[in-house]
Amino acid sequence: MRLDSRGFRDWLSAEFYEQEQKAPRSQSLSEAIQTLGGIARHKGELHPVFLRVGQLGPDYFIDVGDPANSRAIRISAGSWELVDKPPIRFIRTDAMQPLPLPKKSGKIEPLWTVCNVPKDKRVLVLAWLIECWRPDSPFPILELFGEQGSAKSTTQTALRRVIDANACDLRSPPSKVDDLFIGAGVSWLTSYENVSHLSAQLQDGLCILATGGGFARRKLYSDSDEAVINVKRPIVLNGISVCVTAQDLVDRAISIELPTITERQESTVLWEAFDQQAGSVLGGLLDLAAEALRRLPSVTIPADERPRLIEFARLGIAVGQVTGSDFMDAFKASRSDSIARTIDASPVAAALVDWFDARDKRSISETAKNLFLSIERFKPQGAEAWPRSPKGFSDAIRRAAPALRQIGIECRNEGKIGGLVKWKVCEKKLPIPSPASPDVLIHGGNDDDEQDIRTFRTSEHEVFPAETEDDLE
Repeated sequence: MRLDSRGFRDWLSAEFYEQEQKAPRSQSLSEAIQTLGGIARHKGELHPVFLRVGQLGPDYFIDVGDPANSRAIRISAGSWELVDKPPIRFIRTDAMQPLPLPKKSGKIEPLWTVCNVPKDKRVLVLAWLIECWRPDSPFPILELFGEQGSAKSTTQTALRRVIDANACDLRSPPSKVDDLFIGAGVSWLTSYENVSHLSAQLQDGLCILATGGGFARRKLYSDSDEAVINVKRPIVLNGISVCVTAQDLVDRAISIELPTITERQESTVLWEAFDQQAGSVLGGLLDLAAEALRRLPSVTIPADERPRLIEFARLGIAVGQVTGSDFMDAFKASRSDSIARTIDASPVAAALVDWFDARDKRSISETAKNLFLSIERFKPQGAEAWPRSPKGFSDAIRRAAPALRQIGIECRNEGKIGGLVKWKVCEKKLPIPSPASPDVLIHGGNDDDEQDIRTFRTSEHEVFPAETEDDLE
């Protein structure tokens, strides 16, 4: 516990009463805690401290959170185990809850009885869950959305209970960025529900939180000391409509639409069954994580296909290999939907697409002012966020450029030419996917092999179909 936390203060009071049979004075408590803080800062040995998840070398550790002991789970490439005395130190907060004890050779399938995730998207969720245990890589943001009655909150609660059980599994979104970082400082997983809108400042804050960053503010108005919160956290959101619209955040997000539930069950019965299987689910997820980490070094992605979340994509491919799922197909489909959403959310991007199509996709190099005036005629009806100047227009294009590039429109700032800033808009050729490999006949060196060495035939498809035996002769 932190020395300045309410939990440590209560523990110290209880210990004092246990020995002296009287309550300590408030002033004595404050003096003792202040003295302990000074000893720790200037006389104590310095150690890194982790919250719920930590790393030592190639191994990852998960604090079980049992108040009776310091037990943790060690995940290595190819195996996992429970460790009574982990070699790293964890800190626990008042809101943390213990995880279920994992079982060897567990099963993940009971998770889907509570989590309403489509089958073709489950590999994305599994990869995200395992990535939440890797603090050395940037975290993807999981966004769950769907209409009322699609079990968004239930799904999100179940996912959180597997990796970071908390006294408040779901929270309402903050209104200020500093509240975002304060909440992340006392909880491993940042979990918000019923998110209908995220301001530009909050979306920027979520980007920093997912990749790692700090927030600082003055402790008291009467002094010059700063309170610094430096965190990197996995994030999960849910809402009826999509709320991740900023391109920088879209690049880090996995958006999954949950279908409407047609057959409802009593929540008490559902959670009772899930709690009984929670240890098996966690054990199955740990088995999957260990095997995926074992395969991870051999996973490669071609340079022209590497997404921004390349660490997550490589892990997802390894998870897909273990589960027999095509991770990249599901990942690309999610990215395609997110890109279309980003363009729809930006009036400048939507207008530029219509303007470029009206030009039959002919390239142009023009000043920002002239380009602004040309595209303004295609402004969507009722667009309140339309820029008022060429500079604001250039900023909007710069934010939307990555999404536009994904649909075949290249927007490139050419810098100042003749004292004026020019933009070039041209068509970008998208990579053509490789054709599917043909059905190849088996050849293992036996007499009954299907391959014919005399004709060099390797495919089961007939190249020159023969009508009669005479034709063959």
